[in-house]
Amino acid sequence: MATEQPGSTTQSGDQEVIGEPFLGEESPRETVQNIDVSHNDSEMGMAVTSNNSDGGLNQRDDERCTVSPSQDEDEDDFYGERMEDDDVDGDSIPLTLLTLPPEIIWYILAFIDARFVIQQVSLVCKEFCKLVNDDVTWKVRISKRFPKKYPIIPDDEFSWKLACIQREEQHTMWANHQTTMESFCLSMGHIAAIDSVHLLKEGSLCISGSRDRHVQLWDLKKLDANKRKESIEASRVHSFMAHKGWIWDITSQDNTVVTSSWDCWVKLWDLERQFSEIRAIRGKSAFLSTMFLPDVLVSGSYDKLIYIHDHRADDPVVAKLHLHNKPVLSIAADSQYIISGSEDKTIAIYDRRAGKLMKQIHLDSFSMCMSYGFNQLWSGQRDGSLHVLDTKHGRFDIVETYDSGHKGKLTDVIHNLGAVITCSTDKTIKIHEPNHNPAVIATHSEYYGDVAALHLQNNVLASACSDATVGIWRPVAQ
Repeated sequence: MATEQPGSTTQSGDQEVIGEPFLGEESPRETVQNIDVSHNDSEMGMAVTSNNSDGGLNQRDDERCTVSPSQDEDEDDFYGERMEDDDVDGDSIPLTLLTLPPEIIWYILAFIDARFVIQQVSLVCKEFCKLVNDDVTWKVRISKRFPKKYPIIPDDEFSWKLACIQREEQHTMWANHQTTMESFCLSMGHIAAIDSVHLLKEGSLCISGSRDRHVQLWDLKKLDANKRKESIEASRVHSFMAHKGWIWDITSQDNTVVTSSWDCWVKLWDLERQFSEIRAIRGKSAFLSTMFLPDVLVSGSYDKLIYIHDHRADDPVVAKLHLHNKPVLSIAADSQYIISGSEDKTIAIYDRRAGKLMKQIHLDSFSMCMSYGFNQLWSGQRDGSLHVLDTKHGRFDIVETYDSGHKGKLTDVIHNLGAVITCSTDKTIKIHEPNHNPAVIATHSEYYGDVAALHLQNNVLASACSDATVGIWRPVAQ
């Protein structure tokens, strides 16, 4: 379905050829040749040094993509005094960044990371703020660099600024992962296959659940690439026997962690109190998938039912939904819908507000995993294919089907604005482009067993593997 220096791309077969950044209707060289660019270095240097602050770069994307104009400043004083052109007798021609055509400015900005432009350059002056806040320019920047159809599902409220940040950062991280990412293989925490993994606290903590019935807490802050063996041992901070059967899924809400198991129990644990048990809910068969929402806990079971629990009530069972004829393998949900995939080769969409089954989709192969968000539902199939569903306005129509490139069953899928990540029983993880006909950005195949599950948080990726190890990838600290 990974980022070079910002620039335009043209498509040749399935490869991208890096060209020049977007400049609008005319080429940059033609425009520059028509401009007399007599200037001194101090003026141009002023704008550059004013952007060298790194303040705010670590804040969340969705909090920083909307910017406001900086306080009024005398722009002539800021950018320098008017300069004389020796070629014009007696006339003074102002030459500052603000006198350049917007196309030239965007040509320059195309060489700068989208995050820095949005969060820092936009604060330089009102004119730059207006330029940066124009969503069309970010749409053009993405289309020039990543020319395939994006997003796959058209959206009138799509955030092109946030999308540009994530696409460029994810592409850079994974395409150049040997230098931009550091990886760790967390071992000796379990003695049997690991089927579930979950990240917490902005990717600083990791929880793994295994067929050895134990939950292991890892402190990822203690990992050090220069002292791998010692730091991996130090990262194992807490382990306990949570169930009497295989631990199949882990999810969380705030500081409450939920584990589901083949022992027919769903258990809630308090992370802040050394995993003290908050509540245990028993079912009639194994719980295979769980989604923890602010108001309810939704679980798919081996007995073909979907259970809706309120762990705060004396009787936690709110509802039992019989939407399938075989075990329920995957669950996705929000305040409006509960989406489930089953071995009966169907995906069921249940309308929570109406309290009834809204739609049932029949497939050629059953869905083993799901990723739901951004008006899309990605479903990973047993045959290795990926279905993309349009979820806008409750449609839930399959609009595309792609070959994931895996040679085994798809065991997990994660999608966001910047990438689609999949894992499989073929012992690999693949990072794909999030656009139509997604090319593979990177493949990780350093495993000795099936990759069973993934979780992504704050650009930290965790994987669960049947060789009893947890894989961690995270950006190299700057």
